[in-house]
Amino acid sequence: MNYKKLIQVILGLLLFTMAACPGIAQKPQGQTPEGKPPESSQVSVIGRIEYLQSEGGYFLRGDHPYGKIFKIANQNPELLDKLLKIGSKHVNIEGRLTAGTNILFIEKIDGQPY
Repeated sequence: MNYKKLIQVILGLLLFTMAACPGIAQKPQGQTPEGKPPESSQVSVIGRIEYLQSEGGYFLRGDHPYGKIFKIANQNPELLDKLLKIGSKHVNIEGRLTAGTNILFIEKIDGQPY
C-alpha cells in the first residue's frame, strides 16, 4: 500500500472537515458582569423551594405558572435550606430566566434582595 497516498487522503479529508464544519462547535455562553445570562427575560414566579440531588440541588416548583419546574442557577444553600424546611410555604421569586431553558437566576425572594 502506498503510505504517501494514504497520508494525502487523510490530510485532505481533515482539511475538508475543518473547512466545512466551523459552525458546528458552539461557543460557551458567557455572563454579563452582573452574573446574569446575556439573553434573559424578567420573570416572577410563585412556588415552593424543593431539593433533589439528581436535579442539581435546589429548584423551584411553580404554582404560578402551575407545575413548571425551574432550576436555580445561583444557589444560596443557607437561605434556600431555610425555605425548604418551612415546607409548604409559597414564595414569590423575581429573577431572570435564560432564554429557551428553565434555568432561573434569582434576584429577589418575597421582595427582599437575594
